[in-house]
Amino acid sequence: MRKISKLMVCVLIITSLAFFTGCSSDTSVDNNSDVAIDEVNKEEVPVIQAITTEELQEKLEDNDWIVVDTRINDAYIGWELEGAVRGGHIKGAVDFSANWLRMEVEDRDNLLQDVLKTKGITSDKNVVLYDANGEDVSIVAEYLVQQGIENIYRYDVKEWAMDEELPMESYPNHHLVVPASWISELIENGNNGKPYKIFEVSWGDVSEDYLNGHIPGAVHINTDDVEEGPIWNRLSDSELEEFAKNYGITVDATVVLYGSDSTPAFRVATILKYMGVEDVRVLNGGFVAWENGGYETETEEREKQPVEAFGATVPVNKNYIVDLPQAKEILADQESSKLVDIRSWEEYIGTTSGYSYIEGKGRPAGAVWGHDLNNYRNIDNTMKNAAEIKSMWNEWGISSDQRLSFFCGTGWRAAEVLVYAEVMGLENISLFDGGWNEWQDDASNPIELGESN
Repeated sequence: MRKISKLMVCVLIITSLAFFTGCSSDTSVDNNSDVAIDEVNKEEVPVIQAITTEELQEKLEDNDWIVVDTRINDAYIGWELEGAVRGGHIKGAVDFSANWLRMEVEDRDNLLQDVLKTKGITSDKNVVLYDANGEDVSIVAEYLVQQGIENIYRYDVKEWAMDEELPMESYPNHHLVVPASWISELIENGNNGKPYKIFEVSWGDVSEDYLNGHIPGAVHINTDDVEEGPIWNRLSDSELEEFAKNYGITVDATVVLYGSDSTPAFRVATILKYMGVEDVRVLNGGFVAWENGGYETETEEREKQPVEAFGATVPVNKNYIVDLPQAKEILADQESSKLVDIRSWEEYIGTTSGYSYIEGKGRPAGAVWGHDLNNYRNIDNTMKNAAEIKSMWNEWGISSDQRLSFFCGTGWRAAEVLVYAEVMGLENISLFDGGWNEWQDDASNPIELGESN
């Protein structure tokens, strides 16, 4: 059996009558006693005290306090989950999901240390942790204590959510990225009789990942069916319409996309939105979010079910994806527009092209760096905090009220950022489909190398 820390023991035996048995503490935030004595080992064990809604309200504007949402990312961005009657987070709260502590990723410890610094979760702060399931706070609290953070309080966000007068924040279009539980319900209720499709997206024929287990009913999409080399732009509008009919996609269908790597799913999502599909969703965090949720999978290969008509003339949303002429127009209007590069810093300054099949190095003259895609993802590959995204943009003069067009090498990485920008509520946004590959393919297009002035 996995060893349980002393802090976890204290936390887990909370009852409705007392917060600890064998760990003595007043529930008031004014209690000076912030440690308890473990009678067995005679060691000091930090105590997580409770904080009331009224006390929490008073601390929101206090710089010595920080409020932390420990739930899954979906709840933070706006989904109503785990009994909370309102979605989103307490206004001003940062996020540090217990789910990040469950992930096995390379260099996780250092990554988490950077996250703590970025969010201002430090040992000199009073830290209020909240959840809705009674479990996430305990997991995060144990980790914070290990980092030397001891002034920790716990809160049940369901109480906050029940009072409509208390401010909560949600991303305007959080519905575009969905939790695994939403997909499970979609399958269970059959989308209430409305047409829907679930697709696993990756490059090439049916992948080993798909055959080893996929969301029940999911059909594989090969990205070659929506784009072609050597530039790897989207197919022609007429070809995209045929693609949709071949896969049984209609303009009024709910289309859910996911993959072991979410990037190709976002690539197809942007193309479907350009075409005019009215309800396109991507699984937040990719297939691992489905697996970690404990939902069933199947190994049966599902076949496409073609339809006779897409239901609209492609493209319905023509400006959602732009091409080379429009990209040049954006570059010519630096005051109110930005062409935003979602490649690595090394690609941006021109030390590498980033691709074996792209020779040119550098960036379109006038393009600004929007940071690498990894900076838009949490440790569990869910969407990064919107405030942190905007902070990255501010460094490069990128603002949400500008006309923004995102690009990368061939449109995959930038597609994910485009959807996140839409989730955040930005409207005058697009994908520069050809990206660096198309730009460098014509020697007459001006390029820049090195760091920006």
